[in-house]
Amino acid sequence: MDRKNDDSRLLLEQVNDLLENNKVLELRELLEEYHTMDILDVMENLDEEMKVKLFEVLPIDVSASILEESGSDFFRTMLSLIDVQHGRNILEQMSLDDLTDILSELEDDERQRIINLLNKEDAEDVKKLLGYEEESTGGIMTTGYIEVNENMTAKEAIEHMRKNAEDAETIYYIYVVDNDEKLVGVLSLRELITARDSIVVGDLMSENIISVYDDDDRELAVKLVSKYDLIAIPVVDRENVLKGIITVDDIIDVMEEEATEDLYKLAGSSEHERDVAEKPNSTMLEQIASSVRARIPWLILILIGGLFTAIILTKTTFVEGLTYVKFLCFVPVILGMGGSVGMQASSLTIMTLSNNEENIDFKTVLKEGAVGLITGLVCSIIIGIMAYVILDNLNMAVVIAICVLINMVVGSMIGSFTPLMLKHLSGDISIISSPLISVLLDMIGVVLFFIITTIFLSKIVS
Repeated sequence: MDRKNDDSRLLLEQVNDLLENNKVLELRELLEEYHTMDILDVMENLDEEMKVKLFEVLPIDVSASILEESGSDFFRTMLSLIDVQHGRNILEQMSLDDLTDILSELEDDERQRIINLLNKEDAEDVKKLLGYEEESTGGIMTTGYIEVNENMTAKEAIEHMRKNAEDAETIYYIYVVDNDEKLVGVLSLRELITARDSIVVGDLMSENIISVYDDDDRELAVKLVSKYDLIAIPVVDRENVLKGIITVDDIIDVMEEEATEDLYKLAGSSEHERDVAEKPNSTMLEQIASSVRARIPWLILILIGGLFTAIILTKTTFVEGLTYVKFLCFVPVILGMGGSVGMQASSLTIMTLSNNEENIDFKTVLKEGAVGLITGLVCSIIIGIMAYVILDNLNMAVVIAICVLINMVVGSMIGSFTPLMLKHLSGDISIISSPLISVLLDMIGVVLFFIITTIFLSKIVS
């Protein structure tokens, strides 16, 4: 157990003790020293009664920050448990873009119930944000920004900023609009506060604006913020009307999501599998179902490629008429399927270990074994049918199907077990696992193939 986990356990024990003894002041003083994420980790490990008790003790802004960082399940649960007015007060403190992200994951009736708790202005803003596509810049922007009219003086702009700064995500950039709310310029906070009181904002602003349209892909915003080293980037519609801004913290979230999505695709899965696995209340059955659904298309594609190889080999002149040699032409696809499903399990286990090693144990190996069994059944049926068509020998087709099934089950379990073992041995799982698992799966695949073939050899008819 590393230092961070020891600290988390100690904090959880302290919070539990203070809650049980109703030491509210001591609890607040203790939690002032900790980050929002540390408090969220503690709350997720408390029972329902203690969660509510702690949530009522925390300052409103801290409670709002916790809900912003939490998942939709935690968000929905906490708002259903606390007093309605207390919930309203917390929602008013939340960033609208974070609130929108959470609401987009809720059912329609639950989403509407939360929106009804908001004040009229926030409710309208949230509805507008929910109308954008999730992958668009409008889907990640916030309406919390400072805008001033180009005809204002510097003094008037500063007064305007003071009145509206509390609701803004960032005040380092001030966006300048004309009388039609169209974006015409931008200036920094430094430029504004060091300017003469009488100077007009239109003369002070920079007209060289880097912005994105609200229907652009969000990856464009990531590229521009990275290229120009921006803290925030404005979002406009096709008429150049200012709609919101995207702050750097949202850009980082998008970068992380896109990178994770790419990693899951490289592993032959999808982000949906990760989302289900990270849900606090997801059952083992739900996790297995999501894994099978995400991985089976890739495995079938690999199987089809392997079958083409087997067909080509069986059609060559040097194996023509040699049934046993044709039978051996299926060895590459048998080994390939075991290796593919093993590398899937290994890659996903490594990613999960990197993100949250506390939830990884031997049950993960059993889960991967179940995934390998289900995907193996599907693939073994397909290859069994194709082998029968190619070889015209039922016994050989059955043996090939059994080999694929067993190899995929064993491959899944070894693929997930090896990173766990290396982690416990303090090894570098990202470097060692791939070559080690490849060698193991090839060796075990060959051995299993010859064992199974030997067992059924007496039934094989040439």
